[in-house]
Amino acid sequence: MAAEDEDPREESIKVCCRLRPQNDQERLNNGKVCVEVAEGGTTIVLPNSDHTFVFDRVFSMDAAQKEVYDYAAKPIIHSVLRGFNGTVFAYGQTASGKTHTMEGPDFDDKVSQGVLPRMVWSIFDGIYHSDDHIEFLVKVSIVEIYNERIRDLLDPKKDNLKVHEDKARGVFIGDVTELYVGNEEEIFNAMKAGHYNRAMAVTNMNEHSSRSHLVFMLTIEQKNLHDRSVKVGKLHLVDLAGSEKVAKSGASGERLDEAKNINRSLSALGNVINALTDKKSSHVPYRDSKLTRVLQESLGGNSKTSLIITCSPSNFNEQETVSTCRFGQRAKMIKNVVKVNHERSAEELKLLLEKKDLALAELRGRLAFFEQLLQTNDIPIPEYMNNGAPSTTPANTPQRASVAELMDQLQDTRTDLKGKSERISELNRERDEAQRMLQASEEEKQRLQSRIMDLSNDREQIEYERGEKVDEVERLQHDKVTLQQQIDELSRINYNLTRAATADGGREPSGAAATESERNSQTSVRSDQTEEERLRDQERPLKRKVSQLDKNLEQLTVMYHKLVAQNSSLRVEITENDKKIQRKDQRIGQLERNLREAKQKYEKLLTQCANLTAAMDVMGRAKPSGNFSGSGNHGMRHPNIKRPVRGGIQNRFETAENTPQTTAREQALQIEQLEQLNRLRESRQDSPSAAKTTSSRTRLHDVAAGRV
Repeated sequence: MAAEDEDPREESIKVCCRLRPQNDQERLNNGKVCVEVAEGGTTIVLPNSDHTFVFDRVFSMDAAQKEVYDYAAKPIIHSVLRGFNGTVFAYGQTASGKTHTMEGPDFDDKVSQGVLPRMVWSIFDGIYHSDDHIEFLVKVSIVEIYNERIRDLLDPKKDNLKVHEDKARGVFIGDVTELYVGNEEEIFNAMKAGHYNRAMAVTNMNEHSSRSHLVFMLTIEQKNLHDRSVKVGKLHLVDLAGSEKVAKSGASGERLDEAKNINRSLSALGNVINALTDKKSSHVPYRDSKLTRVLQESLGGNSKTSLIITCSPSNFNEQETVSTCRFGQRAKMIKNVVKVNHERSAEELKLLLEKKDLALAELRGRLAFFEQLLQTNDIPIPEYMNNGAPSTTPANTPQRASVAELMDQLQDTRTDLKGKSERISELNRERDEAQRMLQASEEEKQRLQSRIMDLSNDREQIEYERGEKVDEVERLQHDKVTLQQQIDELSRINYNLTRAATADGGREPSGAAATESERNSQTSVRSDQTEEERLRDQERPLKRKVSQLDKNLEQLTVMYHKLVAQNSSLRVEITENDKKIQRKDQRIGQLERNLREAKQKYEKLLTQCANLTAAMDVMGRAKPSGNFSGSGNHGMRHPNIKRPVRGGIQNRFETAENTPQTTAREQALQIEQLEQLNRLRESRQDSPSAAKTTSSRTRLHDVAAGRV
């Protein structure tokens, strides 16, 4: 592994934009292409709205699946094989091509395969081409986030999984099914099972609309059989559900609830990205949604992340395209701190310890050689180099008194520093308590805001239902008026017939004409009676229907009054919640002021501690050099281990080649040190002063310590 892979470093999220061709609905609505890709393939221009966006790469409408995968996802896959965490996810409005990009229309089609199936071939290709002494362990999990509930697609009975976090594993989903796989076919079978269990539906915008966020998790654990070291790479491939407008998608009922939860989680994702890119923001709301909680490491954490935003080129969806491009432009500003997930084994640590012991033995050998060299040149070895402490002579008595006084002052300073440290610890506890209270207030505020949002959604739902009920009442009233008019018309006809029959019965004809007239009148009366009975028979169901409509109208009126009362109570509850939020905001402001005061006190104490430390350093430098001279290897620095110990033939060859070079360097160093010792001996003989003698001894000490 390269040395730079061991150290954490900042990386920006790679953002790519993909445009799809116009679909049938956009062409039926006379949609026109309103998007242009500038030369260079990194800039997208919308001339109608005068917007320009720059990304790492822009894929045109005729871009192939392989081209998208090779640039946006394949480098992430290779990084996971090296022990990094990686994430690839697609974002865009509904029916913009996210699932087509991530999965493709068919897993078995080599040309139209998406990121997920192509990833499988890349993973196992990297495994097959790795060294023989590397052992791999691959496991797969597939979940979906549906209506803010995490559901295991490999075991659909687990439909409400929880998200946990610890120092060892980071953020993970508890009790999720982890399927161990050994070849490509087993992963494809798991992917097909997850695709079969995923929530899909038909909307006006898409015949196969994803109603949930799909998260494919793959963990690769690789163990080096030579040094027993372990590297773990985690890959997340996320197919987000599309943001949608209810007016365009025509969602209602269950689809409407799904759309609300999808838009809410995507809104939380946007809030997280805004907080990460806003330098003034001190809190990142990862816990507002299950989606942002699962993607916590991918956004601002330890992960190499690639974002593919999918857009429609039609002016029918121009507003959504602009919103998606803005999302991608904000995400491009996020910085992730990535590092290799490397766990050193006991064998590897033992090898490192053996290297340190060898280096220490070599330094001790050099020290013995220098002591022998001093004795050969008749140069006395200072006693503190043999005994570890300076000799006690009468000349050192004043110096010892001064040292004792300084030690007393140092003890007093340490006592004072201990008291201040206790005070700092107390302030730290107060600060932690204030932060906990602030965090609790933030959580309470978020809970109240979520409650207000739910109440607002319920209120909108009630308003919508009330509007439907009002429309139904108006329709029933119209039907009632129509039926009443029919009844009035039938009553008028009945009245006219009755009057005609009465008028015919009042006449008295004479003779045969009277008999014939009487016979005709009786026939007419019977026919009128028959007609009247028939009209009465027709009128009875109409009257019953009118009575039933009156009852329905009364029930609807009662329901309407209940809804009005419920709406009034909701308004009162919203007002009370607003007041609670205001009180919480005031409390948060007070806690923030207390926290600032505690921070100021803490900084003052830190300044005092720094001053005391500086004073202690000054006193320490004022002491004789002999008091701070340790063993003979004082001043020697051990070389830093830049990379793990790796077995293999190449490393043994490198060690064999480096051995003679190291010996030659040591010989050159010994010759140079002999020349310096001769010069020191001559200067010692030429100068009888004690100062020069002391200087020579100091230089000899430096030579013995390896600093020359």
